[in-house]
Amino acid sequence: MIAKLTLSAMVNDLDKWCCVFSTDNMIEAHLVNGLLHQARIKTTMQGEALSSSLGELPFADNTIKIFVPAIKLPLGEEILVNYHQKKSKLDWQCQHCNELNGSAFEYCWHCGREYE
Repeated sequence: MIAKLTLSAMVNDLDKWCCVFSTDNMIEAHLVNGLLHQARIKTTMQGEALSSSLGELPFADNTIKIFVPAIKLPLGEEILVNYHQKKSKLDWQCQHCNELNGSAFEYCWHCGREYE
């Protein structure tokens, strides 16, 4: 009897979805959603259809939320920490051609050299 209760509780935990990310920027929401999909994490987005009503609905109602299964929440949070760290980097100048590159670039967009 105790084993059935434990198994039942585990099944319920597998069905839970947790919000791992929220934003009002649809492009960023799709970017984060893509990062989670690359890690083979199932996601569901909520509020995406409401983003077109920006200005007509209160701001708080226009957020886009990304949910992941509760069991994948730690992995999803780790991916988001890495995403935020990359996002906060400064722009960099290529050592080879002196071109200024955005922080998201790992290779120079002008000459193709890797960021050192």
